[in-house]
Amino acid sequence: MTPRCVVSWGAVAAAVASCAPARLELPASLSPPPRPIPGTGLRAGFARVDITPPPGVGLAGNGPEGAAARGYRLRLYARVLVLADGEGNRLALVVADFPLGSALLHRRVAALTARTDGIGVDRLVIAATHTHAGPGHYFEAAAYNDQGSSVVGFDPLMLDSLTARIARAVHAAVADLRAARVAWGSRAVWGYTRIRSLPAMLHNIPPPAARPDAPSTLFPEYRLVDPELAMLRVDQLDPATGRYRPSGAFSIFAMHGTGNAPANDLLDADIHGIVERQLERHIDRDLNHNSDRPFVPRAFHLFANGTEGDVSPAWPPQSRCAVPVLAVLPALDGPFTRSLWQWRPPSAAHVAACQHAAREAVVRIGEALGDSASALFDALGGALIDRMELARAFVTLSLRDSATVLHLCPTPAVGMSALAGADDSHSRMQGWRLFGAFPVGLEEGSANPDAPGCQAQKRELLDGLFGEWLNKVAVAGALPSFAQVSVLRLGDRLIGTLPGEVTTTAGRRMREQMLAAARERRLPVSAALIMGLTNGYLEYITTPEEYTAQYYEGGSTLYGPGEAAMFGRTLAELAASVSSGDSLPPSHAARIVAVVGHSRDIVPRKPAKRAPRSTIDTAWCSGDTLYARLALGAVRDWPVSTGDVAARPRVEIVVAAAAGSVASWDDDPMLELRLQARHRGLATWELRWSGASRGRYRVRIPEGPEREAVGCSPGPP
Repeated sequence: MTPRCVVSWGAVAAAVASCAPARLELPASLSPPPRPIPGTGLRAGFARVDITPPPGVGLAGNGPEGAAARGYRLRLYARVLVLADGEGNRLALVVADFPLGSALLHRRVAALTARTDGIGVDRLVIAATHTHAGPGHYFEAAAYNDQGSSVVGFDPLMLDSLTARIARAVHAAVADLRAARVAWGSRAVWGYTRIRSLPAMLHNIPPPAARPDAPSTLFPEYRLVDPELAMLRVDQLDPATGRYRPSGAFSIFAMHGTGNAPANDLLDADIHGIVERQLERHIDRDLNHNSDRPFVPRAFHLFANGTEGDVSPAWPPQSRCAVPVLAVLPALDGPFTRSLWQWRPPSAAHVAACQHAAREAVVRIGEALGDSASALFDALGGALIDRMELARAFVTLSLRDSATVLHLCPTPAVGMSALAGADDSHSRMQGWRLFGAFPVGLEEGSANPDAPGCQAQKRELLDGLFGEWLNKVAVAGALPSFAQVSVLRLGDRLIGTLPGEVTTTAGRRMREQMLAAARERRLPVSAALIMGLTNGYLEYITTPEEYTAQYYEGGSTLYGPGEAAMFGRTLAELAASVSSGDSLPPSHAARIVAVVGHSRDIVPRKPAKRAPRSTIDTAWCSGDTLYARLALGAVRDWPVSTGDVAARPRVEIVVAAAAGSVASWDDDPMLELRLQARHRGLATWELRWSGASRGRYRVRIPEGPEREAVGCSPGPP
């Protein structure tokens, strides 16, 4: 989890005080044997569902300092692609704007889709884009629910709602299955990602080397990334015309979802959301010439994350906000008073400036990657074929019970370097010293060569005071103890899915192992890909060499230096055993127990019986920003109450001089909606749109009220 570890000293106290954290048993619903459908070939179906939760949820990804959401910018979606062949084999790919994967969510969804659509845990992949502005409270491990953000707890309603929405979307994608043509391709995209822990990467033996096509003008941390953007283009048969039309794509690219500044307090899909939307609108406007649905596209782009463990987007330094500092409480700082200390946050002006710089970087990087994705999509138009082999292999690993066989440490542990935070944003504990003089390991690279046992080199939490006792008693039980791993075969590509954040070098080694195993079995495959953050979350997966360096990633590798090698062996075994027309034995998907921590009511429990009328109270402009105060439904309503994606937005900004000309809407990276107040069941919001130019605009709610026009003058004429 980045940039700060979810397990903090606050987690230690919480775990010790906890008497009976909630536990859930998770049986596995495997797929039934496929039923052949004579006369059919390759088919594909797409669907999309809104998963934006209401304000108040914690933004997971930045650890205990993650803010409570005050509103949203880009809506969060789960996009689904279902592939099927004439033999009845089906594979469902779900890419959701989540911060982390969840085995709990994966198994709950599979229990529904196995019954309705024949897609169980072995044929369902739910991947997270890893936006650090997504919600928590639905994970299988207490550490992530209780310490994933400043809002503590596991919320059963959050889990139930996400389960129902995603299962319904999978069912809709199955209903959309139509004859399809597909094409795989890839291209290198340089300059928008970088290795954030270069010293740790350089520990690898042999030292990493840049690809031959890496631009020589780039710094080493930009040249050593895996720049591959891999894409599966999908065209579907249009029953109205009898022709195939471009429908969407599934892509994998390695990049952390940390474009937003950690001080961000809005739900947002981050850079991945920009890339998703840009290709979707390119397909609609430029290829299909559809302009009747400008807000929710007809096309789909599933933009999954690859080996992003040590890869950050190329954000500018000014987009990272200063962290709170420990300072003397001013009122008590005198010669005759005892000094008390407090965490003093940076100024509001500083936070606003770094957040503005971050938003500019998110849009700039997202649009550049979106352009690359669009160019690749277009290039694949001449390589489309109407057949593709579909196969899968799946296994659930019990990491603690089988630690000896798997060559792992039997007890997971978090390193002190993880508390310091990663390069995306060091935590307030970075470099902290006892009494200001004695280092305790709260910095990256704080390896301890004298540390005994399986977790050697790792400075565990407060091990200088408590040894291994504190970790075993208070921390290890809150961490996950299992891993769901799968290999998919989509034509001549293998995709290995892992429930963690894989570093660049670890991922390259795994890909080589998968390919070698498949070719030994004489499978006609040309490439292997790694998709991380799928079907669960196990934090980081680093090479043994990177582990010994004990940077943030190594300190967050829970089961010791053997993790990457273990997952490499597992993926190779699965690659050699992929199959299609069978049902896996139950031993491949054992029952697991999730320790979810403290259950709390975080999202609203009851919807409003009667939706109040929406109103627009006032609107005004200040510079290039248009503001409005609105009442949008009941306090208890989710932004989209059912999860179904409406064809129209809730709020629009129209150009007054051009009737019907829409300038923005509430799924635009330039527009924010913040919850301001809750009074007598009504939710009052503030709209901020920073894209105004000189002119007059109206704020309106479709099929509702419209505000009189206001004039904006962002700069000198």
